[in-house]
Amino acid sequence: MSYVGVDISKDSFVVAFSSASKSKTITYQNDDKGIEKFINTLDKEQHHCVMEATGNYGVNLLYHLCEQEIKVSLINPKQSNFLSKMKLSTAKTDNKDARLLVEYGEKNES
Repeated sequence: MSYVGVDISKDSFVVAFSSASKSKTITYQNDDKGIEKFINTLDKEQHHCVMEATGNYGVNLLYHLCEQEIKVSLINPKQSNFLSKMKLSTAKTDNKDARLLVEYGEKNES
């Protein structure tokens, strides 16, 4: 299983396929077209998405992931915040948050 971190905001979401600090991230528009583009990169047998509960911003993405039978974990933002504090990470960016969600999946969802 390969974890995919998804950091969601109102207009876009950032995706990380690795927790490595220099790993590439990809930004998609948080609309049906962007969600479809993202889902087309996933393999439901291989990928497990990890995203924070962000109220209305993530509902459409969550719906489409479940509809396509892609595994997804919706976590409380306090959980990822706690992991960030444990790592003594002070910088907060969408890219780092997406990588942190991959790491959360690797450590907690197995």
